[in-house]
Order: sequence, then structure tokens, then C-alpha cells
Amino acid sequence: MKRILSLLLFVLAASACISNDIPYPVIKASINSLEVEGAIQVNIDKEKRKVEIELDEAVDIRAVNILSATLEPENAIPSRAIVGKHDLSQPEKVILRTYQDYSWTIVAEQHIERSFRLDGQIGEAVIDEVNCRAVAKVPSDFDITALDIVELRLGPEGLTSYNPQPSQIHNFTNGAKVDVTCHGRTQTWTLFVEFTDQLVELLSVNAWTAVAWFEGRGVPGEQAGFRYRKEGGSWVEVACEVAPDGKFSACVEGLEPETAYEVVAYSGEAQSSAKQFETESARQLPNAGFETWSNAESAKYFSLYDPASSDSELQSKWWDDGNSGSTTIGSKYAITLPDYENVFEGECSAKLKSEYVIIKFAAGNLFSGEYYKTIGTSGGVVRLGRPFTQRPRKLRLHLKYNCGVITEKTFADKPDDDPVKVGDNDRAIVYVALGDWDYRKFGGSQDSPVEVNTTDKSSFFDPQSDAVIAYGQYVTGESTEGWIEVEIPLEYRSLTRKPTHIIVLAAASMLGDYFTGSADSVLWIDGLQLEY
Repeated sequence: MKRILSLLLFVLAASACISNDIPYPVIKASINSLEVEGAIQVNIDKEKRKVEIELDEAVDIRAVNILSATLEPENAIPSRAIVGKHDLSQPEKVILRTYQDYSWTIVAEQHIERSFRLDGQIGEAVIDEVNCRAVAKVPSDFDITALDIVELRLGPEGLTSYNPQPSQIHNFTNGAKVDVTCHGRTQTWTLFVEFTDQLVELLSVNAWTAVAWFEGRGVPGEQAGFRYRKEGGSWVEVACEVAPDGKFSACVEGLEPETAYEVVAYSGEAQSSAKQFETESARQLPNAGFETWSNAESAKYFSLYDPASSDSELQSKWWDDGNSGSTTIGSKYAITLPDYENVFEGECSAKLKSEYVIIKFAAGNLFSGEYYKTIGTSGGVVRLGRPFTQRPRKLRLHLKYNCGVITEKTFADKPDDDPVKVGDNDRAIVYVALGDWDYRKFGGSQDSPVEVNTTDKSSFFDPQSDAVIAYGQYVTGESTEGWIEVEIPLEYRSLTRKPTHIIVLAAASMLGDYFTGSADSVLWIDGLQLEY
């Protein structure tokens, strides 16, 4: 009996020393999506564990309705209900619990268009949303007790009421008080008026290579415009129409590249101080006539550069093509070649010949950038773009095209919205794009930021990308009778953003990335020139 009791005490003592050292699994909890009523967009940053909601101005930010939420993992437990109404006038914290706690922040931003404009006002009013103040300026000879409000908007359009009505407010001697009511809440704003002797402003100058945009602001109803000149030259006057808010603008063409100018704005008898500006250079593409080739890279094909050249721009490989991929099997499959017989100007042109390479179709192509690598027999990876900061208006070139017919052998795929089919004519394409692509986002390198993998459609070049500043293209599905001149105007989506890179691409088969085209298609190009 004593022995059994001793054994029992030993077991109990030993069990008291056992600890639970098995760690809990680490399962990160995150918000995957939110559906928010009245949201313009919802951005989720899983690294910072933050949700940013951009709200339409009509939404009550103190009662934002989150309609649905998805969490990862699905069984993560939020510290408070996510679905439902939230006061997001201040950031809101929510903790997601799994085996650990993960703190998330939900933030809402809302931009409300506000304005305060008087008859005869100079410039735009200063709107102070935090202190509920608005300040407008008028000429010093105006009667501050007899002014008319032509526009007052201090809350969402159609949801905001004012007391007194703006049409009843005329005296601004000590500031005019107005109650602004929206979503059942009232704020008291104060409207101030200040005198100014500055009757005209030169707001902005945006100078390119041969064109510049001017923007000014003066007294509504007065004749207004700009005067500009080369430094030390004669003034050239440009009259403008004046908007009700006093703004006016002009586009001036025919300027000289890399030249210093100055400009003033005028309104009536008043004139702004002069502003100096300099136009940009009229840079051209290197080797744009395709005169320089070498086989320094490979004995199987020629490339558009010459490392032995005395010209630094020709020493580097600014242009590339798909030759290093198509000639993996043999030199006869080079798809981009110099042609000394079919020439528009100079001694040579670029010949882009589509080919059926054993088991894959390859479009004759040429582009600014670099061929990066071949992926077995499945496809290749190219990196598009070269550094470029100028803003040309168009690309002019000469081309000749022999258009083949797409066969069953050379038809592999196409975009969903393209009706092309076997038996249709092939199409050649030349396009130019200017943009500010970030290579860390688009997969390429600093010099050639946009990576395209022909085995991954999601990587194909997108002319609608937010990084594209300007784009233009020429597409043809017919053979030409000899050489033709082609102009490709560039359509700019922003007049103020400056590009960091340019992409120029030509292909004998437009759907070459999809391994579709015709092995009979040949495109010759020559004499590329950027016009400014």
C-alpha cells in the first residue's frame, strides 16, 4: 500500500512539471474587401493594415454605410461589427482576432467642392474648411457694403441650405455670417472681403518644345490676354476670352526649341510681372533611319546598334527585336533584318518578317527596349521603353507592307473583343506611347520599365494604363503600293505631367503577342521622325 501511494505521489509530482510549450499557429487576419454605399473607391493596404475609403460628396461621413465585408480567414473575429453605419469623420480602429490580434484602421476621405464668388471678384476665394471661413478679393474702388454674390457653395449640391439666402447678403464690412445646414447639422460660416490692387495674375506657364500654354486671371468683363517674346525681342500679343471667374488661357505655337522667352498677362490697363521660361529640346530617336546594324551580339542575326561606333547613342542597344528568341533553332528564323534594297531614304530600312518557327508563330517586330529572355518554346519576355522626357506632338515615318492571310497554322489566340478569324487579313501596327511607368510596378528595369511576358496575357502592354501620358497608333490590314508616309498624332491625357520613358513598337503582325498572324506578312519601316 505504501509503495502504491509513493508511486502515485511521484506521478503527480512529475505531471506538475509538464508545461504546454506547443505554440499557437500564426494566422494573419486581414480585410479582403469592403462594399461601401456611396464610395468612389476603396483601397486596402494589407501591409499597413489600413482601409482608405474615398466618399462621394453627398455621403454623410458621420453615417457611412458599410454594406458587406470579407475577412481572411473567414472565421476571424472583429472587435466590433464592420457591416453597418459608422462615423468616419475620424479614423476608426477595429481589431481582427485569430490566435493573435491584428489592429486595422478604417479611414474615410471626402472632397466637397466649395466656392464663394462675388460680381467683379479678383482671383479665387480662399476657403478655410476647418475654421468655416471664406475670403474673396475685389478691386479697392468697390463699395464693400453693396456687393452681389454670384456663387456660393459650402456643402454638397442639392443637399445644403443657407440662412440667409446668398441673394440677401450684400454688406461685408465686418464679415457676413451665414448658417449652412446639411444632413441635419448646421455650421456657421463667415464670408470676408478684402481689397486688392493686383488686378491681374499670371497663374501658370507650361512650356514644351515648340508650344506653350499660358493661364491668367483678371477682372471679369475687361479685355485680357498675354504678351510674350524671345528675351530681348519684340512682344507678341494674344487676346483671350475671359470666363465669368476672370480666368483666361492661351496656347501659343511656333516657338523655337531650347530658347528663352518671357511672358506677361494683362487685364484692361493692368499687367502682371514678367515670367521667364525656356522651351524643351527637339530630341529625335537614336538610329531612327535604321542605318546602323551589327552582328556583334550574335552571328545568327543583326542588331540595331554598333558597339564600335564613335557615336555614343549608336554604341548602346536602344532598339531591340525578337531575333534572339526566334533564332534559338537557327539563323534562318531571324525576324528583323536590315534591307538594303527596299529603302525609302538613306541606305537601309528595317524589314520585319513574320515567321512560323517550328511550333510557334513569331511576328516580325522592332521596339524601344530590350529582349529579356526566352521561356522554352512557349514564348519570350521583353522589356519595353527607353528614358525620354520630351513631349512630341506626333511621330512621322514611312512604311511598306505586304499583308498576308491568317491560316489555321498561324492562329493561336486573340483578345476577347477582337473578331479576327482564320482567313482574315493580318494587320501591321506601329504605336508610340509616352508615360511615367514605375519599373517596380510594371516588372521591368529602370531603363525599360514595362515587362511583357507572351505567356501571360495580364502582362501585355495596356495603352489605357494610368501610367500612359500620351498614345497614338497606326494599324493597317492591307498591302501598300510601295512606300507610304504615315503620321501618328499623340493624344495627351495630361498637359502637365512629364514622361520618363517612350515606347515605340512596330510589328508585321499586330497579334504577335497572341501567336496569331500570317507567315507571309512583311513590314518595312524607315525614316522615323518626332515632330514637336
